[in-house]
Amino acid sequence: RNFDRALSTFNSLVTDFPQSPKVADARLKIGYIHYENGSWQQARAELSSVVSNYPGTTAARLANDRLQRMQQEGR
Repeated sequence: RNFDRALSTFNSLVTDFPQSPKVADARLKIGYIHYENGSWQQARAELSSVVSNYPGTTAARLANDRLQRMQQEGR
């Protein structure tokens, strides 16, 4: 639950290794961290980007699930 450290690590992975197969999962987790921190706009933007940039992946499905949850919560 050290979100600051995790966010830094995931951002580094995305920046330093943009072709890595782990990028979609890292971006999903970045969205989750923004959600947990109450940064709704950032969470929505990151999760929406995962859905649009990685269609058909597990990460996209999970991002879409969280977006639906946010909508139900009014966030």
